[in-house]
Amino acid sequence: MTPAMKVETLMSTALVTVREADSIGTADLEMKLGSLRHIPVVDEKGNLIGVLSARDVLAGLARGKKKVRVGDCMTRQVITVTPETPVPAAIDLLLENQFGCLPVVGSDGHLLGIVTETDFLRAARQLVSEAEPSLWEWR
Repeated sequence: MTPAMKVETLMSTALVTVREADSIGTADLEMKLGSLRHIPVVDEKGNLIGVLSARDVLAGLARGKKKVRVGDCMTRQVITVTPETPVPAAIDLLLENQFGCLPVVGSDGHLLGIVTETDFLRAARQLVSEAEPSLWEWR
């Protein structure tokens, strides 16, 4: 039996982050520029303190235009994984909680990366195309 693929093989490490005191307008701009649906919120040491979703940004903009702070809209109780988390376990977390992403942190809470549902879909596409190349002939 082969060992399960780990989250570190799929996670993105080129991260765009925001701080709790940043305006929701700043977060909105960062998300639009990077075509992002989730953005980690970190403290001054790079430790994860929350996640801001595109839905959170829309709600924040509706409440107070661009003056609302990220800290007023972000999710603080964030479920995280480590780079060593097996991919099947991470997928189960996404499905059970209906999340779109999981921040990847070290044992000290420092943000190392993020893995999203899109990352899992890309991996699934790769596996399926290797197993059944004929399925991709329509392209």
